Amino acid sequence: MKDEKEKERLDKVLSNNGFGPRKSVRKLIRSGAVSVNGRTELLPDAHVNVSLDKICVDGQEQRIIRHVYLMMNKAAGYVCSTKCGEHKTVFELLDEKYMGKFLGGTVASVGRLDVDTEGLLVFTTDGALNHFLTAPKNMIPKTYLVRLRDSVSEEGQARYTEKLAEGIHIEAEGSEEAADCLGAQCEWNTPSECKLTIYEGKYHEVKRMFLALGNEVIYLKRLSMNGLELDASLPPGQYRELDDEEIARLAAR
Repeated sequence: MKDEKEKERLDKVLSNNGFGPRKSVRKLIRSGAVSVNGRTELLPDAHVNVSLDKICVDGQEQRIIRHVYLMMNKAAGYVCSTKCGEHKTVFELLDEKYMGKFLGGTVASVGRLDVDTEGLLVFTTDGALNHFLTAPKNMIPKTYLVRLRDSVSEEGQARYTEKLAEGIHIEAEGSEEAADCLGAQCEWNTPSECKLTIYEGKYHEVKRMFLALGNEVIYLKRLSMNGLELDASLPPGQYRELDDEEIARLAAR
């Protein structure tokens, strides 16, 4: 069954792998330039297994890409939508090769970060993984570095930590209603800096949580999502593909 799911039309595979529109790809195939497992294939609608079959064009073996998985260190000043008149978008930072359609679909961000929030942002064509990571019922852990306007005493830190763990009530903001947050884990680095792990993704959630405690977030950076940690060597605004081990950690259930 799995092998059947991996099979795709040859013209679709090559079209979504950078060889142009289907019409051009069909001509390419009929010209005899394409081989599958060492045999010339002249039928554009021939089905191939993208995981197992060796597909060559003009003698060059092709790396067939079904899904793309990217990690970006999002910089402040960028929004996570595809279009925005007031701010630049994170998609403007991606190479043109990632903006086409792949076998698995088009590249989308996994959730969003606010315009002034930095850190880990994942992009993928894998819709099933995207849904898993963003569905509220799955309670995916996300850890943030938080810097606060006001320093917090040791006694205050203990109070913050306890209230956050219990699940804090946040007030309405704009069109977003007031809500009760799930419990969150807080670890203090300094009197004005901590790491906070949350399990949902309400609008401006981290900022609203600390506002409810009488403080203000002045810097916010996402450090991890599920089992995937931000690559500390990535400068703000830069990105790279995930390796198989990182994808497995991100998808761990």
